[in-house]
Amino acid sequence: MTGHQVHAPGCVYLIYCDESRHTSDSGDHFMVIGALSCPETRKRDIVHRIHNLRAIHSTQGEFGWKRLSPNKRGFYWALIDLFASESDLQFRCIVVDRTKFVSDDQELGFYKLYYQMLVHWLSPGCTYRVLLDQQQNKEQGRFSTLREVLRRKLMGRAKILSLEPGDSSELEIMQLADLLVGAVGYERNGRTTSATKVEFCLDLASALGVPAISRSTAPGEQKFNVFHFGSRDIGAVG
Repeated sequence: MTGHQVHAPGCVYLIYCDESRHTSDSGDHFMVIGALSCPETRKRDIVHRIHNLRAIHSTQGEFGWKRLSPNKRGFYWALIDLFASESDLQFRCIVVDRTKFVSDDQELGFYKLYYQMLVHWLSPGCTYRVLLDQQQNKEQGRFSTLREVLRRKLMGRAKILSLEPGDSSELEIMQLADLLVGAVGYERNGRTTSATKVEFCLDLASALGVPAISRSTAPGEQKFNVFHFGSRDIGAVG
């Protein structure tokens, strides 16, 4: 997996992370770990746009992949348009075959995958604040360990100002990340139980101009980057 610059040097970026299918039933062979990036200077404007869409479509409360339903179609399809048209929102995810994922400590392995997703995305000369979805970890310090390993690896290149858990119920851009990650996971696992969700995946692909949202992209793809992680023991972080 080669590194590639997708962010503008000198800028501060917020990275909103989420994951899908990592704790679901064994019928889902693929889990997805992904993130949505946004320049810190654009956060307020993008959140305001989402609030306006809520008002237009009379939609309140937390949104995300699990909450996508036919009666909220207008709001969710408006989110497709928002993401596709907003050049400052960039998405990246890695897709992992759970049946071939080897790690002596599954929880540690989970954070090693987060490391792999982030380290090849964060660009030289940029500064980052990273927010991960809250997890019930067996071992304390997982977030701080991931932060320090990333800082060491990226020293002299990208700067990690913070890496900490965030409450997705209070973070609209993290909810949007959840929606995109969930869509990739749903399609990659061949799910078809919801006609609305199948249509959402197809229309998202159409809006982005890609054949399918779960298909691997070129390493330099900036808007919607999908990487299928190899079936190997990921070893030590870094």
